[in-house]
Amino acid sequence: INAEYGDFTLSNGHPNEPSSLHHFDHTGNNQYTLAWNAVGQVLQDYDWDKMFPAYGFGGKVPPSTEAHFNFPLNGVNGNPNCPGLDGVVRAYQLSLQHVSLYGPTNCAPMIKTAAQNARSIAAGESQGYLILLILTDGQFTDLRECIHAIAEAQQTPMSIIIVGVGNADFESMELLDGDKIDIDGWTDIVQFVPFNKYSHVSGDMFKAPAALARELLAELPKQVEHYFNSRKIAPRGYKAN
Repeated sequence: INAEYGDFTLSNGHPNEPSSLHHFDHTGNNQYTLAWNAVGQVLQDYDWDKMFPAYGFGGKVPPSTEAHFNFPLNGVNGNPNCPGLDGVVRAYQLSLQHVSLYGPTNCAPMIKTAAQNARSIAAGESQGYLILLILTDGQFTDLRECIHAIAEAQQTPMSIIIVGVGNADFESMELLDGDKIDIDGWTDIVQFVPFNKYSHVSGDMFKAPAALARELLAELPKQVEHYFNSRKIAPRGYKAN
């Protein structure tokens, strides 16, 4: 089970502008779709129905004049599921046509929502695990609230993958990576990687996704293993130690 979020804040730039991170080039891609597909190509094989709940955050959804931080990309309240990775991209493209970019870049609401869903998974299906994928063009404005939300989510079957797109300063985002937080009892469930780390190395943005996926997913197996082992939940057909 996976939940995906895309950044609809004003700092991305209007999609019609070639400089915008939401602008689609001649191949029909941008950094958001490349990152979505890079990670999704791996995760989709572990999702039994290939239906992905996809949301946007930081945009104004008509007729509202305020920013929303959990709006479904497909426009269907109560059912954000998109069929396959192509369905996510199509919903994203359609949402850009009517959602106004706004802000701020608040992340805590989506982490809290995902954690609630993960708790439901744990209560109803002990073998379930949720991956929260967040794509953002800048540092989170509610960093303190995010750290608190992550701390609460650590007891749920959930990992958080964050991709930074664009050329913003993501220094404070490194704080969310559990490897860099010195708090007693803190469990690492977050992995953050800036997309340009790979596009700059390769010299070609379109060669970056595979390398991006490798780093983003490198810690996921041990996070999943830690959650189930700490609760003595064995894979089906095996006994817990």
